[in-house]
Amino acid sequence: MQIFKKPVPNLDFFIFLDTICLRTDKYFLFDQNAFKKLVFQDSYDEFKAYLTEYYYPSKLFYIERDLTYNSFTNILRQICKNNDIMFTSEVKYINSKYNIIYYIYFD
Repeated sequence: MQIFKKPVPNLDFFIFLDTICLRTDKYFLFDQNAFKKLVFQDSYDEFKAYLTEYYYPSKLFYIERDLTYNSFTNILRQICKNNDIMFTSEVKYINSKYNIIYYIYFD
């Protein structure tokens, strides 16, 4: 199943992640705090408009549906898998709730 017409450029993707994620020397950390920053800065609308040219028209529902943490991490995973960008996830349980934290590695 193909989602993208052409790959999203890694440099543009990493620049976007740098604006919202915690960056270390090896990876970007995407968690609930990064998602809140994304929503607070209204960065998603610009990113969504940018991604529109890369998605097939039949797959645009991924970026056009209501923004939630799970729907946005789905987009991040799709881009990482399509571009062969390594990422890992970790489930953290805090106060009887779970959060999935993503580590997106860059070269």
